[in-house]
Amino acid sequence: MSFQTRWRITGTLTTLTPLHIGSGTSTDVHEKLKVEEEAVKVTAIAIDGRGKPYIPGSTLKGNLRAWLQTRTTCSGLLNNVFGNGDEEKGIESQGGKAEFWNVLIKDTLESPQHPPSYWHQERQVGVEVGVTIDRVTRTAREQKLFHREMVPPGVGFEVRITGKDLNEDEVALLLAGLNGFHDEQISLGSNNAQNQGVMDWKLQEIERLDEATTQNWIAEGALGMWNSALQPLNKTQQDSLLQKSNTLIYEQSNQPTLQLHFQLIFDSPFLVNDPSLFIKDKTPNHQPRRDRHGKAVLPSSSLRGAIRTQAERIIRTLKGKACLIDDDKLACDPIEKYEEVEKKLCLACQMFGATGWQSPIQISDFTWVENTQEYPPLQQEFVAIDRFTGGGAEHLKFNAESVYKPCFQGYWKIDLQRVKPWGLGLLALVIRDLIEGDVTFGYGTAKGYGHCYAKLQDGSVNALPNAEDYPAWKEFALNPDTPQEWHDNKAMLPEVQNLINNFVNEFQKFIVTKGGEL
Repeated sequence: MSFQTRWRITGTLTTLTPLHIGSGTSTDVHEKLKVEEEAVKVTAIAIDGRGKPYIPGSTLKGNLRAWLQTRTTCSGLLNNVFGNGDEEKGIESQGGKAEFWNVLIKDTLESPQHPPSYWHQERQVGVEVGVTIDRVTRTAREQKLFHREMVPPGVGFEVRITGKDLNEDEVALLLAGLNGFHDEQISLGSNNAQNQGVMDWKLQEIERLDEATTQNWIAEGALGMWNSALQPLNKTQQDSLLQKSNTLIYEQSNQPTLQLHFQLIFDSPFLVNDPSLFIKDKTPNHQPRRDRHGKAVLPSSSLRGAIRTQAERIIRTLKGKACLIDDDKLACDPIEKYEEVEKKLCLACQMFGATGWQSPIQISDFTWVENTQEYPPLQQEFVAIDRFTGGGAEHLKFNAESVYKPCFQGYWKIDLQRVKPWGLGLLALVIRDLIEGDVTFGYGTAKGYGHCYAKLQDGSVNALPNAEDYPAWKEFALNPDTPQEWHDNKAMLPEVQNLINNFVNEFQKFIVTKGGEL
């Protein structure tokens, strides 16, 4: 039997956006979190034996493989590294050569200047507080408040991947997958469509135990475990592997994707409330949610809800089908398999998600644009009016602190393989309304808060789905003269504008011919 070389890759994954990998349970460790003086059960994050969050090795492995499948044609290498097997197709299961260790916290946050809501220092988590908004009345739905633990940005996790009998190409493929964390291409955990679970990768060391090193280790008495004999590659060897990793994947994903970058320019007060900041008789009742830099932020979930509402209005205006939510349902009936999508989901749910169907649109948090004017916080006093006496209602006075005329920026990523041409036409109409200032965000839209105008800064598309695999796209293609990147709205060139008009026509035709019924 030939000697099998052993390898170890170590490095750090650092959270760039909140991360939630659930344990399937709830926790009551957040004693300060109460609603109407009662303790709240919070959806718990997966924790290790130290009581700190961790990333299961299976989660890392699955996400790396899924990303590499869209980036490489080296299926043999992929199966060797990650394993293969499909009993339904009669393919015998084969284990992968790589071993993915559980990823434990390495770098903790110590007394952060701008901690997340309900920060728990020992546990290294905050709590995300949200409420479901009735998309018809635009008010909070009763008993739909939710809380869940999140690892905030800035927490580092130590990655260890080992393996035996790997050749250099297989090690290079692993490095290529880990490099996919750069530029926000891979995300872990839940709520990926809301840009959560984005992490940054930093390689620490690549180590190898070959036959010659093993013989020397044995000759010296084989002290310690085998991994103590691993020898780090020198810089030349490491650089060679990293260069090889770049040759094993496409420069661009072969998965057709449209990416759009926006600015939201507000001309009014803006507020998305952070309830954790309220201290009775000491602070305003409502205060802005802020990021780790202390700047106000428009969360992805708030933006997604507003644009979904606008999309539903457009669909219904054209007499199309968009689900109406009632006291028992939030969206269309759940689906269990892909074949049910067009039978059970309305147009809005297909585009923005439902139970069993993740939205094909990934939306980032919209964060403060640097070097834009920052006005002093605006505080406003409110009092409820008694509708019978015309006077102020007793004990119903409150106040709110908001940011004035902020400017935010963020992006949308659209998976074109999961969106039909009519879907892009619907999004084009929503974006038109955003640009024209017809969509409002956050608290107090009926009080003059949350009004803005959008500016489409730039965009890019690597390809449209091919008609062979996606028949709905048979009339659409990117010809060589169509720019695949555009900037600052100047790209509404004839080629791009014609393509957008065709998508809008496809949406209108779909509504007229089918009424949106699937």
